[in-house]
Amino acid sequence: MKFLYTITLSALLLSCANTNQSVVKSDDELSSTINLLFEKYVANDWELSDYYADDVIARVNNQELNGYENLIAGYKAHHELLYDNISVDDLYVHTNYFSDGEVWSNSWFTWSGVGKTTGEEYTNRAHFDYKWENGKIVELLAYYSEYADLKESAALQAAQE
Repeated sequence: MKFLYTITLSALLLSCANTNQSVVKSDDELSSTINLLFEKYVANDWELSDYYADDVIARVNNQELNGYENLIAGYKAHHELLYDNISVDDLYVHTNYFSDGEVWSNSWFTWSGVGKTTGEEYTNRAHFDYKWENGKIVELLAYYSEYADLKESAALQAAQE
């Protein structure tokens, strides 16, 4: 019995000393930065170059955009071409500090806006992931329904013809 107790205690001590654990934080600087980026998006403020790498890769569902300028052009199109009254609600952000050194921030939120062409009100749940390297976002993964974008883009194109 003493042997079993010694082995159990040793296993507990070793597991407590394990340094290969990842950490999740929601009150850190990177999570705060993601919150700020959403505020800037809603405010139509595109001074974002301090936060993204020039060669950032953005994967929006199944489409890949390469480079900071292409990413910002997509964000701007939401405000300039497609939607009014854009808002982001129910935002939750946390950052994962993985034991292998990778750092990813994750966000969940509800996006809403009113179509500039159709006047239709849209609401969309979304999830974005941001990979950090050297203090900048190098990769963005965005998952959401493209229904509003496709419908509003088609209406805009039809109106321009």
